[in-house]
Amino acid sequence: MAGFLKRLFGGGEGKTSNPADLQPNEVYKDVEIRANPIKDSSGQWRVAGMITKNIDGVSASRKFIRADLVQNQDEAIAASVNKAKMIIDQNGPSLWQGDDSQPV
Repeated sequence: MAGFLKRLFGGGEGKTSNPADLQPNEVYKDVEIRANPIKDSSGQWRVAGMITKNIDGVSASRKFIRADLVQNQDEAIAASVNKAKMIIDQNGPSLWQGDDSQPV
């Protein structure tokens, strides 16, 4: 019961914002990066976010969640931005092909 109340009032695992509502932290290679770290039940932050690119007038987005955990939200935001840049660099144009509902 206590766990339910904790999650109901904003504590516990999964504390996050809707990435679509967040302002971009940075634009990198014409891609908007929105960090959206997730606070877990131990108080650590999981690296996560969304990357979005406008392609021929259509917005394509990819969500990512990584296993990396950091101690505070500021570190998690910085790590999420860095991880997004790595995803963009490693995948190149193929990142924007196919089904955009699949996480990267």
